[in-house]
Amino acid sequence: MHMYPCISLIPTCRSYLALTYESGLLLFYVNGVLHQRLDISLPAKYTRVDVGWSPRWFEGLFPGDVGNIRVWRRKLQPNEVAMSISSELPASDHVLNVTPSALWTAPVAIKSGWTSLASSNQPSNCAASVVVPFLDRTPVHQLRILASHLQQHAGNSCQVSVFLVACTRQDFDNAGFDGLGQAVVLQPSAKLQWDACIRYGFQQALTWDSEIPYIAVVAGSLLPLPGWLLGLVSDFQQHTGVSAVFSKTLFVNGTIKSFGSRFEQMYDDYLARQVVRPVEMYEGYPWNYGPTMKTVAVQAAGCSAWLMRSSGVTELLEDGGFSLGLGSYLACSDMALRLQQAGRAVLVSPLSSFIDTATRARQEDPAALQAFEQTWSYILKAQYVSALALNATATWVMHCGGFAGIEAFNLVQHLEGKLRLRAQIQRGWPFCEHPDVLQDMPLTFSERVYRLRRLSAYLPSDIVIHHKDYRQLAAWPWPPNNSSAYLIGRYSWDMDRIHRQWADQVKLELDEVWVPSNWHATSLQQQGIQVNKIFVVPESVDSHLYDPDIWDPLTLPRQRKLSFLTSFCMDDHAGWQAVLVAYLKAFRNHTDVSLYMHTATFPQRVYRRDLVYEAMHTFLHSSKDTYLQSVSLYQGHTNDAPHVHVFGQQLTQLELARIYSSVDVVVVPSRSEGWDAPYMKAMSLGKPLIASIWGGLAEYIQSDFAFLLNYTITPVHSLDDWVRGANWAQPSVDGLVTAFRTSYGSQNLCAMGQKARWKIVEDHDIEVVSNMILERLKTISESRKSESHNAKPLDMAKDPIPVDVHMCSLLPKASVRLSQVMPALKIAVLSTAPPRRCGIATFNSALVEYLQPLLPQGSSVEVFPLVWDTELPALGGTDPTQRRIRQENYNDYVSTARAINGEGFHAAILQHEFGIWGGADGSLIVCFAKMLEVPVVTVIHTLSDNLWDSHQYILQHLAASSKAVVVMSESSRNKLGAFHGIPSDNVIVLPHGAPVMSAVNPVAVKAMLNLTGRTVLMTNGLINPMKGIDLVLRALPAIVEEFPSVMYLIVGEPHPDCGKPCADYLEELVAAASDHRIADHIRFVTQFLDNGLLLQYVQAADIYVLPYKERITTNSGTLTMALAAGKAVVSTPFDHAALVLTGRGVLVDFDSPLSLQDGILGLLRDDSLRKKYQRAAREFSLGRDWRSVAGEYATLLANITASH
Repeated sequence: MHMYPCISLIPTCRSYLALTYESGLLLFYVNGVLHQRLDISLPAKYTRVDVGWSPRWFEGLFPGDVGNIRVWRRKLQPNEVAMSISSELPASDHVLNVTPSALWTAPVAIKSGWTSLASSNQPSNCAASVVVPFLDRTPVHQLRILASHLQQHAGNSCQVSVFLVACTRQDFDNAGFDGLGQAVVLQPSAKLQWDACIRYGFQQALTWDSEIPYIAVVAGSLLPLPGWLLGLVSDFQQHTGVSAVFSKTLFVNGTIKSFGSRFEQMYDDYLARQVVRPVEMYEGYPWNYGPTMKTVAVQAAGCSAWLMRSSGVTELLEDGGFSLGLGSYLACSDMALRLQQAGRAVLVSPLSSFIDTATRARQEDPAALQAFEQTWSYILKAQYVSALALNATATWVMHCGGFAGIEAFNLVQHLEGKLRLRAQIQRGWPFCEHPDVLQDMPLTFSERVYRLRRLSAYLPSDIVIHHKDYRQLAAWPWPPNNSSAYLIGRYSWDMDRIHRQWADQVKLELDEVWVPSNWHATSLQQQGIQVNKIFVVPESVDSHLYDPDIWDPLTLPRQRKLSFLTSFCMDDHAGWQAVLVAYLKAFRNHTDVSLYMHTATFPQRVYRRDLVYEAMHTFLHSSKDTYLQSVSLYQGHTNDAPHVHVFGQQLTQLELARIYSSVDVVVVPSRSEGWDAPYMKAMSLGKPLIASIWGGLAEYIQSDFAFLLNYTITPVHSLDDWVRGANWAQPSVDGLVTAFRTSYGSQNLCAMGQKARWKIVEDHDIEVVSNMILERLKTISESRKSESHNAKPLDMAKDPIPVDVHMCSLLPKASVRLSQVMPALKIAVLSTAPPRRCGIATFNSALVEYLQPLLPQGSSVEVFPLVWDTELPALGGTDPTQRRIRQENYNDYVSTARAINGEGFHAAILQHEFGIWGGADGSLIVCFAKMLEVPVVTVIHTLSDNLWDSHQYILQHLAASSKAVVVMSESSRNKLGAFHGIPSDNVIVLPHGAPVMSAVNPVAVKAMLNLTGRTVLMTNGLINPMKGIDLVLRALPAIVEEFPSVMYLIVGEPHPDCGKPCADYLEELVAAASDHRIADHIRFVTQFLDNGLLLQYVQAADIYVLPYKERITTNSGTLTMALAAGKAVVSTPFDHAALVLTGRGVLVDFDSPLSLQDGILGLLRDDSLRKKYQRAAREFSLGRDWRSVAGEYATLLANITASH
């Protein structure tokens, strides 16, 4: 059997591959995570799985990935997959172990990344009753596996009695657990929620064996790694005053899911206010991240796995523990707070680890949130205030990515909780669109910044730190035009002078500037910057994350004896040409060296390997050196050039960390990169450097851990206007040749790397620099107490944004004319409109339909449609007298404004979404709003978390030009202030309307649609790839296998604004739906339906599915309609869904067919839960029908016109 044509390619930078085969199912794992399933057939008798002719086959398919390949003749559980990486499983089940081929002259040394920490001593009396609560339908075989593994992997001489507590009233037969020793199934007489289930389990365990020394709780989704109980008991006995010890829990890919929580401020969408709530400290970090490798006391922890003394359990129950109905999210935080109030400590132990196999997102119960707040909010707020090192509020303005952003985020983690902190993000790249702005870094990064950003509306800033390129200072943060806050800038470019505009900005607008070295300080002084404004704040890196001891090295593609790495963008600042030439010259005719390049073309920032090679070949062929002209870098070409490999893709920060760990020397001889990421990360990871020490770098890079380069000072030749006229360092090619050759012959690379790491740990670790910054902020805060604070005007005209955006922002606002007070109103509405098919057009049509009858008698509403020029021929059949605005025709905006001003209109409603208005980035809406002499109501539909600078201007000026700004949730109102600097004075929350739904008989509706006897799942809306329908199709086989009556309706046509990509996506869906397992369970309704027929389909649905991949969807008309129809909803947690479905529906993980499958099956299996969500949906929708919502708009219009 040759299975390799079936396996899809995976990203580079993985080293652990595992294959398992059982009963026709082959599973393919990458670093412990299931990557692909294959249905295959094997001969009845086989001794091995044929994976190709040799390990070389794997090298070709997964270049550089092969560090360890293992094949097993049985299915493994997630914890066993993890254990197999460190040889924990018995070899008898192992079929084949493929080691690196002979081509690798220095095969990677696997560091047994999953081996658990060993306890230093054997604890006494290691015995525990283990309570395993189950609150969902769980297959018996899964319970058997868990019970077996809890006993098998408890640790030497440790005894375990397992109590499986079935709190869902699921019927079990104890006989099904025969042979598992002390495993008991407990079934309470009534269905119990989480807290009550834990109490019941504790009570039963104490009754069953009153002499047992310890009681543990292990969530049903966990599977243990070896020695889990031994580690907990060891830590219990080694520390005094302890009441509970929690285990470290890991995701299946080995990153941390839970290692304790701390209480921090956040904005709660459901409560619509600030709260103090537990947050995970290290979620998403590598399992062996330094701070999590020692036992620590914590403020709280999630309810995953923990151990208590039996006597402590009794005391806790008597004190009311697990009695508030808080659920698994907050119950253990409540427990920890109770224990700490009694003077007892709560620990988290690295000696005990579990793998969490849960696939569904955590569900927060609104009632539980309120109960926790009522019980603990006063105490937690007091504790939070008492822990502050200073009372000032600071805003950290940062890039959403890159080294500056990562450094800022790292510093923030050590400053949060020590001062009132918030964050502002400058969107610099498209991937900044999502709230998880550093999506390639540990999850805690993005969650922390998102949390700090949402606090902004509540924390007026005393200090603003611009940890970014402050050319856009005027737009960030708010207020946009002036600020009385203390403004701090950051400058780190290694050039001998700065742009005059920057210098003027520092002199006139900033209160101080932070630089990374004394060299930078001197350079600024020479430009006339006052000495008392300049402070040296070193650059920093997380030395725990970039620690050589936690990263397994990779066997890189065709890796030779000695390997070099360089990482750069192919722009003017990087000296990549010198690196390439020097390497080729230094190692001509050498076959035992490798140069690895992580790079992208400039200015397109394209990582495609072929385009990078083409750019490099163009450069080499332009050389006058015949040897360089003859070099071919393409793999397979034979010449006397040394090996060069371009990765050909944008690698994440964590992938790069593993690559750094896999090379011998890092080369970054840039002309002027400031103190860039490669230096810091390479030094922290213990790698020697080849580097020039021009500028501030001379204060950091030393000859005892770097091969230093000569350079010449040359004028800057760059397309960047901001650096012209300055000088920078040109690294010497001859010096690079010498450095390459010297490092090749060096026997001290390891010792040099150790010295580099010590330099980082001692002087540049984020905690060291954070403490330095905190002291500086204390000094600033104290000095400002005795100073007056005048607002500083900020020069907005210098910001690099489109001219027409500036034009509209500088246009004066027309005075709103006084109108005669009269009952009748004449309202202008500007929006897209039918027959254009888009959500805004549908929204506006419904609003106008219901608004007109609610206005005073004699009132009128005129819609001015926004159209494309190409739409006009298609509109020939519509009212020829209707006035329209062609999207890109400025004269139409002027004439329409003139008509509204001169024809007796009293107010104008503007529907806003980027993309439907003309001008650069939709800027003409600002010009139009400023031309109007009537009060303007702006309705903001989609509100992105991260805006381009031009979008930021447009939104701020549009809000300032509007009498009222309407958003559709309290969360969006907070976001306007927190993320975009728009005060809430004129912001009004009016919900998205829904059709008026009359009660219908679903059976009758199904009969009308030929769906009799079917259980209907439904997704509707204009189809595009971000809808996520493909994820449902992947989840469907398992769903229809258990529920054969299921029919999935996909209702909608490809989005007309999307074109070919959406049409292609529909074709892909149709092809996927032809799978024989699901073909009879899918129906496409691919036309734009009128409201009546669409409502019939919605009313026929049993479960409404919203599998959106797009996180930034602040308002969903389809979700609003589903709730109004009283449907149980399964959805990914995009903004609108996360807000309204908490406690009213099922939220599942993004991009996870398995999570969707579990969420849908959970509702299909539990009629009572489905009915509960249906009731909650109907109750939530009361007062949100279009008639009610239009009434609120009518009241708003009456109010704003009455004042004029």
